This record gives sequence, structure tokens and C-alpha cells, in this order.
Amino acid sequence: MPDPPDRQGLLKGAGAPLSGVALRYEMEDRVLLRVLKDQAARRGDHPWLIFDFESQITFAEGYEMSCRIGQALVRDGLSGSHVGLFMDNQGEFFPTMYGTHAAGGIAVPFNARTRGLHLHHVVTKSDVSVIVVRDEYFEHLQNLDDIGVVETVVVVGEPPEVETLHGAAVVAFDQWIADLPPKLPADPPHWNENALIQFTSGTTGLAKGVVYTHHFLYLASAVFVDSLEQTENSVLFTPLPIYHVGAMHIVGNLSLHAGCTAHLMSSFSPEQYFQQAAQAGATFSIILGPMAAIIDKRTETVPEHQLDLIYCPPAPPDLERFESRFNVNVTYQGYGMTEICPIPARAEMLPGKSIGAMGRPAEWTEYGVVDQDDRLLPPGEVGEMVFRPLIPHSMIREYYKDPEITVDSFRNCMFHTGDLAFYDEDGVVTFVGRQKDRMRRRGEMVGATEVEIPVLSLPSIAEAAAYGVPSELGEEDIKLDIVATEAVDLPELRAWCEENLPPYMVPRYIEQRNGFPKTPSERIEKYKLKEDALNRPEVFDFEGTK
Repeated sequence: MPDPPDRQGLLKGAGAPLSGVALRYEMEDRVLLRVLKDQAARRGDHPWLIFDFESQITFAEGYEMSCRIGQALVRDGLSGSHVGLFMDNQGEFFPTMYGTHAAGGIAVPFNARTRGLHLHHVVTKSDVSVIVVRDEYFEHLQNLDDIGVVETVVVVGEPPEVETLHGAAVVAFDQWIADLPPKLPADPPHWNENALIQFTSGTTGLAKGVVYTHHFLYLASAVFVDSLEQTENSVLFTPLPIYHVGAMHIVGNLSLHAGCTAHLMSSFSPEQYFQQAAQAGATFSIILGPMAAIIDKRTETVPEHQLDLIYCPPAPPDLERFESRFNVNVTYQGYGMTEICPIPARAEMLPGKSIGAMGRPAEWTEYGVVDQDDRLLPPGEVGEMVFRPLIPHSMIREYYKDPEITVDSFRNCMFHTGDLAFYDEDGVVTFVGRQKDRMRRRGEMVGATEVEIPVLSLPSIAEAAAYGVPSELGEEDIKLDIVATEAVDLPELRAWCEENLPPYMVPRYIEQRNGFPKTPSERIEKYKLKEDALNRPEVFDFEGTK
């Protein structure tokens, strides 16, 4: 084992300072529920969240709904419970999260596209006692064999014609919170208590639950308010789903901190993106690089708009063309992962830096790059990105019910990201690639094992290897290679994947091979599979043309 690295060998973050919005509250008051209470008192009638231009909630309405949800949990004897949020961009999402906090509980957002084995995993792994679910997703819960320790399923929208689900009571949302007083059932939680479990891609198994404290949630959104210079006069717009941690911080929680309005769309329409942004009067938007590429391809005429800034990680394939054509500034720099506070950086803050430069971590963070033996590397050398917090509860607390993974990730008192990067003489970090076996597809991070484990449950599949291959949209597509005990009907396998995997995990390419190249220790050498991954006649492309 190498000696622990010298503390002085790590760099102190020189990015987002602990100032401005972040310092509006003393440490013990850095709880988003307190921020919501204050905004309700100060800007109560101001629209907070607007959905599809059809419905909205004000800051006061959001606070009152949060209070009633907290009251309902206390009334039902569920104080301190884990509460699943199985919703997308709708008015009940954030109040359910803050209402859970009001009752001393922990919120657990579910990816709305999750189903089958993956849904069962997050439901049972997270120990949720309550699930608040959108009506159209209720059937995904019905299709499970069980739902763990869930006692109550609260349905938002049209309630189903059943009173129980796998032994849990089923109740309509409006009925659940009816006639309850709009006041907090108890004092707000402490800043250092657990607030949320966010599931992220699994690289050695199915998804892992990242545990956040209230302080983490507070800082993660405050840093965006300061770094992206958003104010009460800002108007945010996004088609991204708010169950994603990035959109959660940048849209819902950022607008809460700034006291401004956020427009959220339930779906992404590239042809109408700028038209919708103009209709919203948006000054700021968040999308992803592949979305920008599609917008550029499908937009024929550009309406007048008020957008000043688009936060778009990673950068669009043709950044200069996009900015010029649409008359907008694009901030593409930044780094973030579920486990740490993000690193946003305005482009003008990094003069002379190339696309891919991610900026500097927040000043309450130490960071560095290490080799395979955890030895710190000098500027310019590529290695694994590591972090260490300088203030309490500003990063992941643990992986929920995964102590071994937690210990390994924090070895030598540094959090290991699994991402390859280097930093220059100015301390600016540049992302190089992923060390861990994962892919980014359709805005989602996918661990290879999350595809492989379900496929290996099929009797005829002896071995499986999922990996990323180039995509015309600038992300990755997924290819699945299998070794089977018999000839496999690949269209049938693809159909099975569509039924049992979230859409973003369904492989575009599938190939049956006779065997895999392996190391002496029997590990599949995926880099060899990638060498000719798409150039073989045996490859089935289910989304393109051959």
C-alpha cells in the first residue's frame, strides 16, 4: 500500500467561492426547506415553477403543499421515512421532496423511465416506505413481484381502481393531503442530516444509492446561482427531467435560491426549443450537448428570444456555429457527478482554454490527479480525478447499504471519481475519459453491468459484454455482445431488452460471438471488442440502416 498522499500535494479549489448565496445562511440553517419557507414569506405570490405553460405553483403554494405532505407523513406514523418520488416534470415533485424533509425523512427520486428489474432494485434497495407516483407510471409498480417495505402508494393524477398494491395502501394524492394545515409539522431538519438518496449508474452491479445531506443539496444549488450569475429577475427554461440530479440542482433548487421563475417542459421538442424559450421569456436555459446538435439540425427559422446564456455540457459539436446562428452565449465548461458538488464555469472565466476544460473546483474542495497506486501526479499528466472536502457534508456521505464500495471510493482519504483528467499550471481541470466501465447515452450515465446482469438472467446467455460505441449525436450508443449456448434470435433479444430495461439502456447494436478475448484472469478485454465493433457483418443495428 502506498503512503497516504501529503495534504499539500492536493490543490485547493479556486472556483466558486463560499460567498454570495452560499453564505446567506449560517451553517446550521443551510437546509432548502428553510430557504423555501423564507421565499414563501418574501416572494409568496411570485411564480416559482411553470409546467408546459399550463400549470404553475408559486413559492407560497410550493411551501404550503410541502407542509401538508409533511403533515400527512406524520399523521400516518411515517416520520423519518424514506419516500420515493416516481414522477417527472410536475408540480408535486419538489413539494414532495421538501415535505419529506419536513417530516424528518429522506427523499428518493426514481428515474421516471425505470422499469422491471431496475425499478425493483431501487425500490427495495432504498427501503422506501412511501412512493408518490404519477398515474401513468403506476403500472410499472404493478408489474413488479413485490415492492419491498412500502406501506403507502400515493398516486398523482387519475387514481387506479385498486385500493392496495402488493399489500400497500393505494391513495390519491389530493385525498392524502386534504384538510391538513399548511404549517410545518416539526422544526426543519438539521443541516448535517441525510436528505436524499440519488441512484447513479452501477459499474460493478446495479445502480448505487448516493446519500446526500441537507448541506450538500444547499451548496450544490447555491454554487450554480453564484457561478452562473442568476438573480430574482432570471427566467429559467429546460426540457430536462428534474429527477436527474443536475436538473434538480440547476432548475428547481437554483430557482429556489435565486427566487426566480423556472419553466419546465415534460418533453423535448428540438423544432420548438427556441420558440418555447421565447414564449417563456427565458433568460437562461439548460440542455445537453447532443440536444443542441439536434436543435441545430431541426430548427429552420430562429424566433427572437431573450436567452442570454445556455448551460450546455458537453459543448455542442460546432460551438461557434451554434452561438452565431442562434445569437446566444453557451457555457459548456463544467464537471459534475452525482457524488460531488459540480464545477460550473462560465466560458469567459477561462480565457484561452480549449473545449473540454472544466474549470476549477469550488474553493471548499481539494482536488488532484493520481496514478493507479494513488500517487499524486503533476500538472499535465493524465490520471484519476480525486477530491477531498474542506468543509463538512459538501460531498457524498456514503453509498447506501454498500459499505465496501464506500470504503473503496474513499481510500486514502480521497474520493475517487473513476474519471480520467489532468490539470494545467493554472489548476484548470480537463476531462479525458472514463476509467470505469460506463457510458453516457441520451443524457443518462449507464454502467455496463446494468445492461449485462439482466441479459445474463436469460438461460441461453452464457456471457455478455456491453460497451459504448460512437454515436452521431456526440454521446455513445450501446453495443451488446453475447456468447450463448445456442443460436439466439437477436430481434427477440432486442424486444426483451425493450420490455425489461429503461429505454436509454436498450442496446442499439447486438452481436452474437463464439467467444470473447480475455485476460489470464478471465476478464473480458472490451478494448479488443471495440476495435471492430461496428464493422462486422454479424452486427445488428436496430435503430439505423445497414
